[in-house]
Amino acid sequence: MEYALLALLELASHHGKKLPITMSEITAKQPIPERYLEQILTNLRRAGVVQSQRGSKGGFVLAREPWQITLLEIITLLEGERKEKDTSDSPTLEKTLIYEVWEQANAASIEVLGRYTLQDLCEERETRAQKSPMYYI
Repeated sequence: MEYALLALLELASHHGKKLPITMSEITAKQPIPERYLEQILTNLRRAGVVQSQRGSKGGFVLAREPWQITLLEIITLLEGERKEKDTSDSPTLEKTLIYEVWEQANAASIEVLGRYTLQDLCEERETRAQKSPMYYI
């Protein structure tokens, strides 16, 4: 999941340039094994999140604007829907307590992930990069 988000962050950062970005450009900026990146981008293409372009000037682009793609959408595509835990098998007080806490944590993570988009990550990365001092030798 982390590799997919890193790849999508690069695609989102490159989105306004209207030219596709290649896998080798992504792996040059992010520590993602190229073979694994190929699988990730194939899955994201099948899901309609990215588009691929063939040819000498080919590569990948986002299928939609970065502000339209939430982190929750990506995680759901990669990991599947979050299912409620079946508590029908001999529910004990302890199991019920654990289940209730787990459901609260799950609901909170869904809320946070649904609030952030790829555009938000790009903007935050840019803000933090500007605050970070550059040292030259």
